[in-house]
Amino acid sequence: MTSNLIKRTKTEFIVLPAFHGDCILIKTYDINHNEFTILIDGGTAQTFRYSLKEELKNISRINLLILTHIDSDHIAGLINFFKSSLIDNINIDEIWMNNPDLVEVNNGELISVKQGDNFKKLILEKKSETKLSQISISDRLLNRSGIEFTILSPTSAIVNELYERWESLRLLQNNKSNISSVKSAYTLSLEESNKISFSPDKSINEDIFNSSSISFLLKCPDISLLLLADSRPEIIVQSLRDFGVNEKDPLIVDYVKVSHHGSLNNTSQELLGLIKSNNYLISTNGGTADHKHPSRETISRIVYNSNRNDEVLNIFFNYTLNSLRERIGDFINEIDLEHGNWNATSQNRF
Repeated sequence: MTSNLIKRTKTEFIVLPAFHGDCILIKTYDINHNEFTILIDGGTAQTFRYSLKEELKNISRINLLILTHIDSDHIAGLINFFKSSLIDNINIDEIWMNNPDLVEVNNGELISVKQGDNFKKLILEKKSETKLSQISISDRLLNRSGIEFTILSPTSAIVNELYERWESLRLLQNNKSNISSVKSAYTLSLEESNKISFSPDKSINEDIFNSSSISFLLKCPDISLLLLADSRPEIIVQSLRDFGVNEKDPLIVDYVKVSHHGSLNNTSQELLGLIKSNNYLISTNGGTADHKHPSRETISRIVYNSNRNDEVLNIFFNYTLNSLRERIGDFINEIDLEHGNWNATSQNRF
């Protein structure tokens, strides 16, 4: 029996433990209550081996696979999936991806031009019947069997810029930048941290890979999710405002997948002021030696969001808080949790 014939009445999703990356598997349902499966990114190279493979063993159809952007912590697990025998047992109806020439990931970390396999070629070899779609905000509203997607990122201009600079951008993959918290923020209360102005260390064009993230509002029959990939808040803010969202009439959504693992440069106070939600999801194991996350400032911005209501706010992490602290220090503490009416919870199945 193929998975799209399974009758379903409730959406379930899992934010897989994808190391320092993203991998989200959503099982929702269409207008006829047939199961509709969405896989968003594949995490690092190890993600497929340690978690994604097991989740896919009992799935025979993925209705929509989305590669949000080409960073290794999103694409590497998908490359391993397509190179495994498991791909032969799973039908894939449609793939969203914005990339002219994806190459294999070396050691799960950097996109390497020296390695031969091209992801698009893998798709054509293994799934030649699959529909490939390029996505930008020019698509605006998309509907798949009653499931609605409101595209918020990237802009068409960003996609064009990505393609034009593709060869030179490959060389920049080796540049390292630290996106951990400003260390002084660790000594401030969360409420004081929120008063630090949003000031990203890169412009949108300097951060072209993250800026090219496919981000969207997903409306399932029973829940809504704002899935921000590694997007830039400036782009999301403009898209939301273009859709009529403002501080007095914010976007109300059940869950928000926080951009770029809770990094300092990807969540602004202005963006959060346009959103009303009680549930935020952060996908990270704490990051790498050069890229640590989540930042304390991002946590503070979520907790002290100007559009908060009186209900308890939940921030969910797909790794334990203790394991995060081992990597990045005491980014939240017991005193923080005594103020602001919020919970920090380790949970990845919903």
